[in-house]
Parts: sequence; structure tokens; C-alpha cells
Amino acid sequence: MPTPDNNLAHDSFAYEDEPNKLAHYVSQELDLPMFKASSASIHRIESPRQFYGLLKKKIIQAKRRIFLATLYVGKEERELAYFLCRALARNPALQLTLLMDAMRATRESPKSVSSASLLSHLATMFPDQVDIRLYSTPLLRPGSFKSRLLGKRFNEGFGLQHMKIYGFDDDIIMSGANLSRDYFTRRKDRYILIHQHAPLADYLHSLILLISRFSYAVHYSGDTDVLNHCKKKIEELDDFSSELTDVYKSPFRLTWDGGRDLLLTEDADGTIVPSGLFPPSNQYPVRNWASQAHKDLLEFTERWKQRCQKMEHHHFEKADTCIVPLLQMGQLNISQETEMIPYLSKFIEALRLRPSKSPQAVARPFTTVDITSGYFTLSSIYRSLVLSDRLHQKGTSSGQIPVAFRLVAASPEANGFFGSRGITNRIPAAYTYMESQFWTEVVEKKLNRPIDTAMQDLQDPVSTGPISAVELREWRKYGWTYHSKGLWISPPSRRNDLCLPSSTLIGSSNYGARSEKFDLECSLLITTHAPALRKLFATEVTDMREDARDLMNEEAFRAQDRKVDIVTRWLTQLVKYMM
Repeated sequence: MPTPDNNLAHDSFAYEDEPNKLAHYVSQELDLPMFKASSASIHRIESPRQFYGLLKKKIIQAKRRIFLATLYVGKEERELAYFLCRALARNPALQLTLLMDAMRATRESPKSVSSASLLSHLATMFPDQVDIRLYSTPLLRPGSFKSRLLGKRFNEGFGLQHMKIYGFDDDIIMSGANLSRDYFTRRKDRYILIHQHAPLADYLHSLILLISRFSYAVHYSGDTDVLNHCKKKIEELDDFSSELTDVYKSPFRLTWDGGRDLLLTEDADGTIVPSGLFPPSNQYPVRNWASQAHKDLLEFTERWKQRCQKMEHHHFEKADTCIVPLLQMGQLNISQETEMIPYLSKFIEALRLRPSKSPQAVARPFTTVDITSGYFTLSSIYRSLVLSDRLHQKGTSSGQIPVAFRLVAASPEANGFFGSRGITNRIPAAYTYMESQFWTEVVEKKLNRPIDTAMQDLQDPVSTGPISAVELREWRKYGWTYHSKGLWISPPSRRNDLCLPSSTLIGSSNYGARSEKFDLECSLLITTHAPALRKLFATEVTDMREDARDLMNEEAFRAQDRKVDIVTRWLTQLVKYMM
């Protein structure tokens, strides 16, 4: 892993007004593509219902392409399947690329409708328009003896396609949300829309196509007469018609073509074209393809870095925002997100040093770093960031600015596994156990103590006292579950009541060991000096903390209802790297 130059904290970063230095720094040091953007093109989607409504609107409005990467599509999402089918029937020029996880998308089959059975008909109904691919970890193949031995729920612990990318022409929605009913109604998540950014859309579409090359193709195996009837009558049917109900329950099969039969590909300048124009130079074997995937992902990253450098002076002249995509694919030996953390730490450290050239006083003399995950289990590198001695050490200089880490996790009741059957019923308690272990480290380092008894955050909707170096809260809202994930950096401000994040991470990563080592993840590092976009990020943080009123401390973890039995503790230690 690259090591940041220690001098960068003093020489390369401006104190408050140049947050885009972080994106430039990460891109340069890790050889990653960086896209410039206008802050006016970036919007927040505020609720699950708005997210679902926008998805349907974008599907119908798409003219050229829809590209979707998700863990799964809910088996009950007949309306979403219907909208995709109708959009494809209405527009023969529309191309759909859909990437899901093989284990999760086939979990309910063959006894019930699954993601694969719900959508497989699209590839057969529109053979020149649709690619549906299911990624399976190199450790397990679908239907193999090992996967059957482990069982459908447990084999998901060995790695998933976890990216959440929803693209429509040149618009992108980045999120942590899957495409199922809970995520459209009562599960708190994040969604950022980036409007009309063709280069970033091409990058993300190309990424999905690359992963699709070493994924399984999904084929419909049901009654083709019923399928042809549905295609002819699609405008007259609704999503609960008996004909479509039969289609959604139909059998399917998975085949491996090594990427040979994909309809689309990335051309020489990065745009997406029919694959016949730029056929792939190699096909992936059904086994032992991980090393080739690693090589192709490195070449993909280098190719896009060079393209971004060429387009830097020709696009987005009014750009005030920078975007660096970060891939984390541990089983394919790609670790851009975790390699970014030392540079993020160096940037935060730089914010502690108030430069002498700054003539104005600092009214809000601390940096806040907000981190949230619905499944709280910080990996070792994120834990080292939060507990860093270097970031928390008290300096002798009067100009040194402290750092406050504010963490938000799901309460047991807001955990998506709360009340589930079988062994998964223990998962909320397992996360409580991991939270308590983390908090023990915080207390041992004395980071739970106030930074300064007089230092408060007047903008925080839940805090009533002095800020501490590390704070942990739990999110709770009646009838809701919590799935948000994100990181925001708010530098010191010259106004005591103004907390405006200048940088954020948005994407699929939960910042845990599983995200680091097993799953396919994609996040965007977004930095900006635009006041409007910084206010949008601030609203995200405030809305999140409004329902994070449960302050966790030693007393909270000692409460009778938070005690974790010995069996759950033992099981957690056994599988914590897969959670």
C-alpha cells in the first residue's frame, strides 16, 4: 500500500477553502481517474419513495441505455420488471445492462420467484437489447457441491456483487440501496443523482460491462409462446396479469460465455458501442479467472485515468467539484478504497494546522468526521483512522485544531435482520457485540472524553454538551430499518453555527472487513468548494443525526437488553470478517 509523504500535511493542503486538493491528491498518488463536475448537476434524493419514483421515471425516459448494478431485485418487484419491459418494447434502440449477484439473485429458486426468474424473460424477449449477468465469487460457483453444502444463506458470506449503480443515458444514481420493497418504502438510505455527466456514466457503464464479462448470463427457460404473447400485448397487460405472473415464475438457466456474447463494449475513447465494433481480445475461463480479472481492472483504471487527464481542460469549464471513483474488490486484489484511507488521514491531519496566513479567527475550531453504516463493523484500517494517535494527539501550538469523529450505527430494532428466523436472528446482537468491543478501545484510549469542556457543536440536532474525540450513536425510528452508509468531512469554520462538509464518500461500502476483503464495492469520493453542494451534504448529516438520539457508552452497553449471550459472541468471533 502506498504511503503518503509526511510533508504533504504542511505543504499541499489549504486550510479551509481548497477541499478539491483531496481529490487531486488521491487521484495523483493512487493513479486513479478523477472527473470534474459542476455542483449544479449533483442532487440529493431525500426519501425511499422519491428514489423509487425517480427510478420508474428514468426507466421510461431513457433513450439510449439503462445500466444497473445491484445486489438483487426484490422478488416482489413486478412493477419494476414491467416498467423495464414496457420501456424496451417502446424503444428498440434502448439497451439494458443488468448486473446482480448470482447467489442472492437465485436464493429463492426454484421453489419461489427470485430476482433471476423475475427478470430472465427480458433477455429472451429482447435478445438484441438486453444483457442480464450474475456475478459469482471466484471462491464459489453456482450449483457447485461446495455452495450446496454451505447452503444458500451462508454461501453469500464468501463474497457478493455489492455495487449499487443506477444509470440512465448520462444520468447516474449512486446509492447503497438495493431494488426491493423495503428500500422503496421504509428503509433509510442515501441516494445522490449526478445529472448529465457522460464521461462518468461511460466509466460506470464500462465497469459494469467488465464485471459482466466474468459473470453468468441468465436465460429464460419457460414457455416461449406465453413470452411472445406478452411481448405483443405488453401495453394492454398490467404487472399482475396472469400471463406475466406465469413468466415471472418461469425457470431459467445460467451459462458462462466468458464475455463473448455481451451486446455492448467500451470503445477506444470510452464511449459504449455494440460489441461487434470492438470485440474482446480474450474470453474468461469458467474457473481460475481472478488473476485475469485483476489485470483487466488495473488496465481499466489506467485507461480511464489517462482519458480523464486528456479531457480535464476540455470539459466542465465551470467545474467546482471533483469525483474520484474508488473500487474495492478484495478477492480480485483491487483495494482502491482502503488504499485511499492513509491519504484521507493526512488530509484530516492537515486541517488541524491553522496556517499563519489566515487573517480571520476560527469560530468553529474543530473538524468533524461523520461516519455511518447500517452494519457497524469497522475494518482495521477504518478503525485505525478513527482511533489514530496522530489525529487525536494534543499539540503544543495554540493554532492546532482538534478532530471529532461522530459515528452512527443502526440500533438493533433498525437492523434489517431484526426479528428474522433461525440463526440470522442473532445478527443484531452480533453487531451490538462488535460495537461494544470497539467502544472498549475508545475508552481505553480515553477518546470518549470531551476535547474541550467549552467546545460544543451548535448545529448538531442531538448533542447538548461538549464534543468528544469519538462519539457513537445509534439510529432508531419507529417502523424503519437503517441501511445508510457514508463519510463526511466538515473542516473548521469561521462561523460557530456553520458545519458544511467539503468531502463525502457515497456508495455501497459498509467500511467493514467484508467490504474490504470479499465483496465487489464501488464508491465515489466527492469533494467541492461550492456552498450549495456543501449545504446539501450538511443536510444529509443533520437528517441522519436527527434520529440518532441514542448515545452509546459503557452504561448503555451494560443495560440488560443489550447483553449478548455467549453463543452469539462465539459465533460473531467465528464469522465477523464475513459480516
